[in-house]
Amino acid sequence: MPDNKEQKHEKAAAKAGRLVASGRKIERYKTALLVAVQITLMVIVFFQVNYLSYRKHQTWDLTQNRRFTLSDPSKGFLNSLGGEVNVIMAFLGTSDLHSDVKGLLSEYDRLGGGKLRAEYLDLSRSRARIAELKDQYRLQFAGDQILVVGENGRIKVIGAEELVNRDSNTGRIVEFKGEEIITAALLEVTEQQQRKIYLITGGRRADELVPIAQQLQPLANAQNARLESLILEGRQRIPEDADALFFPGNTVDLTDREAKVIRSYWEDERGGLIFYLDPSAETPTLNELLREHGAGPRRDRVLSVLSIPGVTAKKTYDVPVALMPGGGPTRDLPALTTQLLGQTQSLDVLFEDDLLIAENIRPRPLMVASEGFWGETEFQVEEVSYNPDIDHGQPELVYTAASVEKGLPGDYDFREGSSRMVVVGNPDLISHEGNTSKVGADFTMAALNWVMNREELIGITPRRPTAYTLNVSADDQGLLQTVMIFIMPGLALIIGGLVWMRRRA
Repeated sequence: MPDNKEQKHEKAAAKAGRLVASGRKIERYKTALLVAVQITLMVIVFFQVNYLSYRKHQTWDLTQNRRFTLSDPSKGFLNSLGGEVNVIMAFLGTSDLHSDVKGLLSEYDRLGGGKLRAEYLDLSRSRARIAELKDQYRLQFAGDQILVVGENGRIKVIGAEELVNRDSNTGRIVEFKGEEIITAALLEVTEQQQRKIYLITGGRRADELVPIAQQLQPLANAQNARLESLILEGRQRIPEDADALFFPGNTVDLTDREAKVIRSYWEDERGGLIFYLDPSAETPTLNELLREHGAGPRRDRVLSVLSIPGVTAKKTYDVPVALMPGGGPTRDLPALTTQLLGQTQSLDVLFEDDLLIAENIRPRPLMVASEGFWGETEFQVEEVSYNPDIDHGQPELVYTAASVEKGLPGDYDFREGSSRMVVVGNPDLISHEGNTSKVGADFTMAALNWVMNREELIGITPRRPTAYTLNVSADDQGLLQTVMIFIMPGLALIIGGLVWMRRRA
């Protein structure tokens, strides 16, 4: 009997041992399965994160001047890029421009959608590749430069020093203009021909025209356009290479023959027209041409009256205006504001005129004066006030700029093209004193690109990053030293002592 009992105990113990071993084995299998699942999920997540970061990544420009953020015109151009472009950066690694230029080109490469490829070479190391480029393009790599090569074989070489302005005394970089230079080069190698803008000289003094041209030229260069002067007197037609005519506040009226030539250029050749009007000029023929197309200038001055207690009320002609997004050249511009200096006349914009609609002419307002300003018809009088019977505005809006687009009969979507013009009731949006505002320059370039049918280049032009210098006086330097040497370490010791005492307690 005892033997049987012992045998039963042994069998039970063996069975229990087998059950325990089997349970442990199952647990190990479960643990191994969970580990395998975890590893699999980790691998899947790892590849998903890498895939998303490659396909859907987002970049942030954290530089002080946002020097690696491309402007709207550059982005629009890259989105509309037709052929492929190669941009080759050949710089010494020790160049003070190396990081800035490489960062900017990386952004072009990223936004180029595969049509723009950037290549980075070190002049001291990539000798085989540079020798290959020398043979291929017959170029000499004498210093830091960027090579822009279009699909059509056109080549543009940009020297490193073209990208910056330096202090003549110290050689320090004070302005980086890389984006506008690179975008202009891309336009040059991809467009069929350089655009031509003619500045119409007629009546405005040369001492005013010269600074206007000097401010327009770099803006045009950045858009691969060339600015030249043109006199209408004696001409039977506008030059065939003219993409746009710019009237910078001309004080001499058009003759009937000149008006006919301009009308033919605008309607038959679909050329672009921009008029910055001088309110003090007597130009009935020009005004009639503009009225026919729904953007007629009025015989008034946009002004307001400043009333300060104890001071005689005073007229002010400097008009704050806001751009009106929605159509025309301001379509892709935000609702920016600027100030029209000097005297401004309002425009009668007939955007709901049935006759113009029937003729497929579409005027649009582009600028509106701020509240409190109106079009005063008796502006010569010393004391003025708004008269609803003869003045313009209040509560109606006072428009100071307009666009006009004319299409073929029946082509209301302008699918077959259109003739375009822009009219501004102020001559100094591009200031002859050289102090043109950023908004004024952006509006002017948007207007030029719009009348030349280059909507992809409309937008806020690049803001040139500049160097900022922080001047600290001797007293402020002493205060900073005291704070850094005594006060900050002292505060750290006091806080540490309080923490130590709290823990001891």
